[in-house]
Amino acid sequence: MKTSIPPYDVDQLNEIIKNRRSIYPRQYEKGEIVPDEVIWQILENANRAPNHKQTEPWRFKVFSGEGRRYFAQLQAAIYQEHAGEDYSESRYQKLLEYPMLASHVISIGMRRNEQGVLPENEEIAAVACAVENMFLTVTAYGLGSYWTTAGITYFEQSKAYFDLGEKDKLMGFFFIGYVAIPYKSLSRRSPIQTKVEWISEYKNSASPGGLTSAKTVSLIADKSGMHDHESQARWVVILTVVTMIVEIVIGYYSNSMALTAEGWHMSTHVFAIGLTWSAYFFTRKYSQSQKISFQSDRLLSLSGFTSAIVLQIIAVIMAVESIGRLIHPLPIKFGEAIAVAAIGLIVNGISALLLRHDHDNHDHNIRAAYLHVLADGLTSLTAIIALSFGLFFHLFWLDAISGIIGSIVITSWAVQLIKGSGGKLVDFKKAA
Repeated sequence: MKTSIPPYDVDQLNEIIKNRRSIYPRQYEKGEIVPDEVIWQILENANRAPNHKQTEPWRFKVFSGEGRRYFAQLQAAIYQEHAGEDYSESRYQKLLEYPMLASHVISIGMRRNEQGVLPENEEIAAVACAVENMFLTVTAYGLGSYWTTAGITYFEQSKAYFDLGEKDKLMGFFFIGYVAIPYKSLSRRSPIQTKVEWISEYKNSASPGGLTSAKTVSLIADKSGMHDHESQARWVVILTVVTMIVEIVIGYYSNSMALTAEGWHMSTHVFAIGLTWSAYFFTRKYSQSQKISFQSDRLLSLSGFTSAIVLQIIAVIMAVESIGRLIHPLPIKFGEAIAVAAIGLIVNGISALLLRHDHDNHDHNIRAAYLHVLADGLTSLTAIIALSFGLFFHLFWLDAISGIIGSIVITSWAVQLIKGSGGKLVDFKKAA
């Protein structure tokens, strides 16, 4: 495989792209003016946008100094005259105020080629590429920018004021200024893996059915994968919660520490699959939200850490109770306890079937859930064996021993969860 040294600083380019984001005019430093030569460089970079058929459809008007006031009054007047029933006094005032918050305002227009050599959408895309070049240049200069299509953008009457014809388009306004209120986090994006299918093999059929049914080397099987995983995890959580409650209640009713321990251990299953479900739910629902921002890994780490503390408390209570049963044994209703434990084993089997076809892909969340279900199935089986031996050989103390073993298993899970989630919460790293 050929390797070469990139002619440019790729890492720096990646950082510029990653940190490109909209900075609103109210976040700009008041009265601070960006030098005109910087604005010209931003426009020069816009002029280097991809340009099919050399049509160069982008058209700009730059408003600076008192020109901003002229632009503010112009757009406010156009809005007031043509908004009709949609007129809003607060929007009118914003149209007057916002341009004065920026250093420069640039109108963005798309002028159609007179010969019509390109479809309209290609020329719109070319202008959008030009604006993206502006965004990246602004970011490289450490400035803030905002592309808005609100206000008078879609008013046909606006075009003439920006030297645009009937077939042309006004595509909004680009605000630029020095940043007074820096952003606290990167803009939110759902993982690229949810939007990509990577195909590296030749397909015998070009039909949609043939493409989707053939073997592929892909990062994500389809766009609905995340929703499918969320649905699977949700059903597993519901099944497990119901079974856990039944096992704990019947365990206390039948005086079986083995069944009680298995029920409480099943709570680790609930926590694990619940966290998996939460990850898919919040990622799907809020990844594109502009109202809230959160780091899913920190959220899951906090939930896991809290769960681990609660589980450790449960393990201590179980151990104390089991030791008490060793000292003062109680009669056990083996029949009821074995029946419910068997139901728990069946539920674990159903859960494994719901998750099993995903265990070998790149989704570590669903893989961890699958492995956890298998571990819980083994715990259910252990409880059944302990109760069965107790029933046939009248070894009541074996049930209490099983409870102690269960508390040790839960402690092991809790300690591992505390280490893993706690380390991520504090960003713990070994010193170099």
